[in-house]
Amino acid sequence: MESHIRYGYLPRCPDLYWDEGTGCYRCRLAEDPEHGERFRFLLGVGHGCCAPLNTWREAIRRRDEPEPVR
Repeated sequence: MESHIRYGYLPRCPDLYWDEGTGCYRCRLAEDPEHGERFRFLLGVGHGCCAPLNTWREAIRRRDEPEPVR
């Protein structure tokens, strides 16, 4: 929701980025030094996944790169 307020409706939030070190996506809104605590509360960070049936939860990888050839 906070992303929609800041940027409008986009396919992907500009504040979502891939962190090579942790091997997962991270949120700059949640990491903001001034407003991060509020954003973490509003986004439910730390309260578990809000989409338990989403199969991507079990296959964390960078999604903006082509699918590897198998």
